Amino acid sequence: MTQDAAGRAPRFTRGLAVALLVIGLVVVLLLLVAAPLFVTANPAFFTRYRALNRRYASLQTSVHRGLACNECHGDSRGPAVYTAGLMADFYASLFSKQREPAFVKFEKPSREACVKCHRGAWSFILARTTKVPHPAHLRVSTEKRDCVTCHKWTAHEEAYMQKHKTMPFSGVCVTFGCHVGYKPADQCELCHHTIKPDKAAWTRAHPEAVRSIGANACLEKCHDAWQCTLCHTTGKTPVFTGLKAQSGTAAIEVLHAKPDWLLKQHGPQALADKSKCQICHISEGECQDCHALRPAFHGSTRTWLARHKEPGKNQARCLACHTSSWCKKCHDQFKEK
Repeated sequence: MTQDAAGRAPRFTRGLAVALLVIGLVVVLLLLVAAPLFVTANPAFFTRYRALNRRYASLQTSVHRGLACNECHGDSRGPAVYTAGLMADFYASLFSKQREPAFVKFEKPSREACVKCHRGAWSFILARTTKVPHPAHLRVSTEKRDCVTCHKWTAHEEAYMQKHKTMPFSGVCVTFGCHVGYKPADQCELCHHTIKPDKAAWTRAHPEAVRSIGANACLEKCHDAWQCTLCHTTGKTPVFTGLKAQSGTAAIEVLHAKPDWLLKQHGPQALADKSKCQICHISEGECQDCHALRPAFHGSTRTWLARHKEPGKNQARCLACHTSSWCKKCHDQFKEK
């Protein structure tokens, strides 16, 4: 009996060791999966990406704060692909710094993503419907139109969007389907008609533009009713004074329509007088989004250090993105002691 027990002891020990090894591997695998999923479930995870820092900051002032990103930004490739992407980005971020996630794709919120929470967020109380037509929203919620077609900045609202909320409900809202001032590029000329060099052509075209956007849109931002009346009753062209278009920005508006505006024109204009930009662009958020990208003229990171001296002579251009202390920190390393 003793001998038989002694003979089985090694086999029992080996079996226990194998079982413990399997359990250990399962626990490790679960941790390798559970840890990234737990960390990435909090939107704060994405602050490690420079391109998403501001998005996270704006989310914290929204009623949507605390929601996981995929609650709104679903992945059309499916939840399995999204989950795998989260894990891949989690581990990739441990070894390298990226501007934005490499595997997770944040798509615009679908109508279904909004309605699943807001299907009952309607009101028939007159005091509320005079400001926001809730019954109409109820009808729209049954359509295929995405909610973010109008509600573009619901969870990631920029400071400059607040200004548009003070504007009266008007033809702008009705025509363009939004309350945040965003309009398709091919409709810019309806309001910014100063970019049209032929004033006579605008005189002929403006009645259709007024019918399209509504007279309130013109009166809210630029014109007074008496100016319209003077022209339409006497034929005399009124003197348009005090317009933003005559505050030194008319020439800049014309440049906006040039093909090379973004690539070559807008930088010198902004450096010359940023206050003129702020007349329309109330926040620098738009600038920061674009300037966070590495400029194309920098070229390869392997050759930029040797080439940056010549462009660096224009310090104002450099300081549009970089700080002087950032430059000094590097240059001080090469000074003789």
